[in-house]
Amino acid sequence: MKRIALFIGMMSVATAGFCGVGQFSDETTCYVYKQDKLQKKLNCQYEGAEGAAMSYSFRQVSYNLPGFGKMATSTSANYNDRNEVTGWTTTVNDEPAIIRYRLPTNQRIVSDAYAQSGKAVMQCYLSTKSQWEICAK
Repeated sequence: MKRIALFIGMMSVATAGFCGVGQFSDETTCYVYKQDKLQKKLNCQYEGAEGAAMSYSFRQVSYNLPGFGKMATSTSANYNDRNEVTGWTTTVNDEPAIIRYRLPTNQRIVSDAYAQSGKAVMQCYLSTKSQWEICAK
């Protein structure tokens, strides 16, 4: 019986160390673009979830945009045993998308390298099909 209790305890610790999910919600300033032209800057509310396990991670956020409805973004990645990305999926409203970055001051598009430098940027999700884009501060 001691062995079973020890095994269950170890598995609980191992499982807690290798997976987790969190939910969040707040409000922010959103920018909506269509074919690279600003359609609207507005206050928006969002809610989402993010999580990870040993070989998978995800982030999903739904933005409530007054006058536009909702835009849902999703990013997920699969990893191998060496922690290398083996698959990546990004969507906006279930359409294939890319992530890009804009400056919060003038909304110009900046490079990934600039975004990784630690300077302030907005993360944007651009649908490669419909060309709708959502950016949030």
